[in-house]
Order: sequence, then structure tokens, then C-alpha cells
Amino acid sequence: KGASRTLSTEVPVGGIRKTLASGYEMPVFSLGTWKAKAGLTGAAVETAIKSGYRNIDTANDYNNEAEIGASLKKMFDEKVVTRDEVFIQSKLWNSNHRPEHVLPDLEQTLKDLQLDYVDMYMIHWPQAAPSSGKSASTRVDGAIADHWSKNPMFPLDDEGYFCVDVESHYIETWETMEKLVDKGLVKSIGISNFNKTQIEEVVAVAKHPVSLLQNESHVYLQQKDIVDQCNFRNICFQSFSSLGSGDTNYASYASPTGTIPLKDPHIARLAEKYGKSPAQIMLRWGVQRGISVVSKSVTPERVISNFDIWDWELTEEDMKSFDQLNCGWRHLLWGEVSHHPDYPFKDELPYGYELEKCSNFAPGQGSDAAPK
Repeated sequence: KGASRTLSTEVPVGGIRKTLASGYEMPVFSLGTWKAKAGLTGAAVETAIKSGYRNIDTANDYNNEAEIGASLKKMFDEKVVTRDEVFIQSKLWNSNHRPEHVLPDLEQTLKDLQLDYVDMYMIHWPQAAPSSGKSASTRVDGAIADHWSKNPMFPLDDEGYFCVDVESHYIETWETMEKLVDKGLVKSIGISNFNKTQIEEVVAVAKHPVSLLQNESHVYLQQKDIVDQCNFRNICFQSFSSLGSGDTNYASYASPTGTIPLKDPHIARLAEKYGKSPAQIMLRWGVQRGISVVSKSVTPERVISNFDIWDWELTEEDMKSFDQLNCGWRHLLWGEVSHHPDYPFKDELPYGYELEKCSNFAPGQGSDAAPK
């Protein structure tokens, strides 16, 4: 126990940083806020910043950016950090892919976060679904699933299926995002939940570089091909659900291992060997393999301990041992939007998959959350 090798190199506040293709520096460890319950999210952000985090991951559809904004303002007012010391990343929601709806989406995020700009702004998913395409919809219209006529962020058709805007394509959306950089409203831009082909499509037209790809990745879904592709294209790869999303995952099918990453016996053995928690082992593995990680918790002790990964490392042999866990289990397939042509994971849907109706009406909110 306690076999970890201590690192002598001094790690800056906020942990290791990467220089993005845009030229800006980004701390590789980000506090996640997806599925963070109202009333607890702000406190988690304050705990994180006070314990050294310098990257906060947010999104309009998580329905908690206003709470995060209040906490950020408090941290700035109390001079715990200055604005330029914290990297804030947010995302454009699926209902706002049309060029005329992109700016209203960002403006609501900036208003909620009480900021003049965000450091990173991503297209949250490639498909304009759920979306009616009729008008911009943000948190104030309802970060819920409801009939499209009420203009919620997760619009449903008359039969209860998610609406799709098939006349909208993410290339047009990307080109509009680039204008936000020109206006100084965002520093860098990126994409999320895109597949390999879609990444190449955006790279081919990008005038401002694709600086970040945020996709689900953890020890059961290591995404080696896409990580290599990102390294080749000078795109920083960032994992969400870095711990496999625990017991609040959205898997329709159990993982082939019969358990979840946080309860995996191999991870447990490594945790025992190094005198660390399973979460610390997996997060250290992530940063040590050279990617950026997003990790969410609203429990103060876990927020602090998750970040305590900088002064030790896994041996080369133990890093290699993670290969045996890479079983390809994706917990967030979100097949309910697979009827849009730009849905990214069609080849991972089970044979004979039939479109499902929306079954979750409070997306992104606490333990009742729906897709990220």
C-alpha cells in the first residue's frame, strides 16, 4: 500500500496545462457540472476553486449556469481568483444549431455565468436534435422535455418523440461559432460527441482551429483511435464521464465486465497498491495518458480528493495494464435522437434498434438527469 512514485516536479496551481491549437493555455483537469443538483453546484464550484481547480465545465442545458455564475462572482469578489485565472468552458445546445440561434444561446450562458466571454465554447452534439429549428431556446424557456409549441430545450413532437431539425448541419453551426471568436465572446472553440468522420469534416473547413473534442471516455471506453486522431490534428481530447458516470450512468445495456469502472476489481487492486481511491487511480491514468479530464462531484471531500493526483504517478507497467479494461462500453448512446442524420453513434446501436420516445423530462438535472 502507498506504492505510488512521488514526483519531484513542481506542478502549477490548477495542475498540468496544455496549449491549445488556438494558442491559449487550458488546465487539463476540469470540474464537471452535468447532473449536479441545484443548490449543491455552486458550493462545489467554490470548493473546487479554493482547492486549486482552474477549469470549470458548464452547459446551458444543465440548468445550473446561473448558480455557477453566482459562485464565480463570489470567488472573484473575494479575490480568491481573478477572471483570467479560471478557464470556463460551455456548450451550444442542440436546439440552437441554426446560425441565427447560436448567439442567443451564448448570450444566455454569458448572462447566467455573469461573464463577458467564455474560454471555450463547444458544439455539444453534432445533431440538431432535440430541435424544432423554429427559434432559439435556452434555460429560461425550459431546460426540460415538453411539446415543441412551448419552445423548450428538449422539444417533443405530438407523439412524444424528440423533434429533429434535418435542415440544419453542424458545418453551418461551426462557421457561425467562428464569428463568436472574432467578436471576442469566446477565446477558443471546440466540439463534443462527434465521431471520427465528423471531426474531419469540421477540420476541413475550420478557419479558427478545432481546439477541443470532449467525448465520453473512461477505462471501459478508452477511445484510442480518436485520441490518436486528435493528437494528429492538434486537437486536445477531453473525457467526460471520466469515472464511467458511476451509478447514475445512462447505459441501456450492462457493461461486458458485469460492473462499472468505479467498482472494477482491477481498479480496486491498483487503489490498494497505491493507497489511493479508485477515482484518483482513473483520473491519474487519464492525465498521465496525455488527455484532459472532466470529473464531477458535489461532495466537498470528493471534489478535493479527486484533484489530488499531481504529486504521484502510475508505473509504466500499471499504465499498460489498463488495456485489459478497454471493452468499448459507452453509457451515453442516447438512441432517442438517432433519427437525425447527424447522430454520431449509429454503428453502436444494437441490431434492430427501434426509436424510443423520450422517457426523461428533466434533462441534465441532478440524479434525474437526461443526456449530457
